[in-house]
Amino acid sequence: MSSMRIQACAPPVTRALTDGDRPACCPRHRAINVPFVARPPPSSSSEPSLSARMARQALRLAATRGLPVEALCREAGFRMEDLEDPELRIPYAALDGLLERAEALSGDANLGLHIARVDVVDLDDPATFVVLTCATLRDAMERGCRYQRVWGDGERFLLEETERGVRMRFTPVGAPRPAHRHLVDAALVQFATGVRAFTGVEVRPLVVRFTHTAPADLREHEALFGCPLEFGAPFNAIEFSHEDAQRPFLHANALLNAMFQRQAQRALERLPDVSTTTERVREQVRRELAGGDFSFVAVARALRQPPRTLQRRLAAEGQRYAAIVEALRRELSESYLQRRMSIAEVSFLLGYADPVAFHRAFKRWWGLSPEGFRRERLQAPR
Repeated sequence: MSSMRIQACAPPVTRALTDGDRPACCPRHRAINVPFVARPPPSSSSEPSLSARMARQALRLAATRGLPVEALCREAGFRMEDLEDPELRIPYAALDGLLERAEALSGDANLGLHIARVDVVDLDDPATFVVLTCATLRDAMERGCRYQRVWGDGERFLLEETERGVRMRFTPVGAPRPAHRHLVDAALVQFATGVRAFTGVEVRPLVVRFTHTAPADLREHEALFGCPLEFGAPFNAIEFSHEDAQRPFLHANALLNAMFQRQAQRALERLPDVSTTTERVREQVRRELAGGDFSFVAVARALRQPPRTLQRRLAAEGQRYAAIVEALRRELSESYLQRRMSIAEVSFLLGYADPVAFHRAFKRWWGLSPEGFRRERLQAPR
């Protein structure tokens, strides 16, 4: 199956909240009314890190099974009381070690599946609320990419267009180790259950792929995903049909979504700089799109890297220069049209010498013309 990478992103994935722990901003109906004050994580370290959310899930599960929770924390390098801080971020290696030790003590080969089913509500996470209030599943995936670092450093998720729909790849950060099996299981289960919770529909993926080998008993995986499963695949991924990608979210709210995006952006700005080559290229292209030189050679020169070195580093992150430019243009096109700019202005700002070329690209991205997009998507009643 041929595919075209269109975006690097990390959509948040959570279970449906119960009525007992559902925050005020997550009612069952569409109206949402909540004041929100983001508290970004501290930026004292430049070591790649991630939210402690999964560590909290793992330790809650460990406690229900009678495992020595405090000892698990000490071995992972943090204290139990640290986890009370909603801003806490931990090194990837600490989470990997925690999961591996928990599996050794519990003998649970499906630890990741069970961790994914533990509810942890993070009210201090604006990026999750960005996703929750998006219009559709595809919108949530694409907007989530802007705030991936709120959940964890590194380009862990990639959204790709396929012949049958869209798929989300997941690649754990760092050299392969036993914990990654559980991270993959947890991420893909949370994604599948999150889609069902946020749409209110029993959406079934087209297929779910895992790079690790199949467990001895597949029944739990089959029950959770409800679709064909492939183990020993070249990459981890979950794929949905084009129809499901356009399913509306129950809590879609454009006004709150814009507010949460501002909060999430501030959270990103507070994080230490551990930017990837992809992120640096993307930022340089953004600066040069409107009237500048954003050719690959020019960007390599601006980043003070030989073109071959830059190409090799992008490939190591699973990226291509053309795909980065395409994804950035697509993202910015929506933002510019929301500002009621003329089509000619948008075309110029996106680096197109000919508005006709912009029209062709826009129709490929969104399935309709810029004028039609503005009429049908931006002027539609909420």
